[in-house]
Amino acid sequence: MLQIKPHSKTSSDNQKGTTFEQPIELLLSCHEKIIHFSSALHELSIALKQKGWTDEIKTSSDQIRRYFNIAAPEHHLDEENHLFPAIIALDPKFKHAESTIILQQLNRMIKEHVESDALWETLDAMLEEQSKDFLTLESLTQEFKKDMHEHARIENEEIFPYAKKHLSAAKLKDIGLSIAKRRGISSKNHS
Repeated sequence: MLQIKPHSKTSSDNQKGTTFEQPIELLLSCHEKIIHFSSALHELSIALKQKGWTDEIKTSSDQIRRYFNIAAPEHHLDEENHLFPAIIALDPKFKHAESTIILQQLNRMIKEHVESDALWETLDAMLEEQSKDFLTLESLTQEFKKDMHEHARIENEEIFPYAKKHLSAAKLKDIGLSIAKRRGISSKNHS
């Protein structure tokens, strides 16, 4: 049986304690889900080769599709519209070498957002039509999983620590409140 609901020792803590007033923790929590659902997608592709489109696999596919069609695009917007501009504003003329390096990483992350969105569109269409091209699905889901895991690792280990180090607590809170406002939800809620 496929395990679709995110499972981690910290997910319950994130559900209880992460708010929009803590945007880095919120983004980290989203990354846990992205890693989980991209892994579940690849597991689904392997199960498809063995069993075909069973009711259980269709249900799992729908859950994964819902996550990557609704929550994941919001996560990209959270980063591109709120966090990344705040990081760039720290040194808009890029006078410091560290700023230039982080800008290169931000540009890479935005490029990867576009690329992963395009790959997801292909996968989503194949899942929606319940494609029987199981070898292609497995190959593409492996690529998607690898890309998602590496992308989250770079943001978790390089960009988010940079933001936490250089952005004030007040600025981080403002970013979180802006994210909540854009999403049209109360800032006290979590992702």
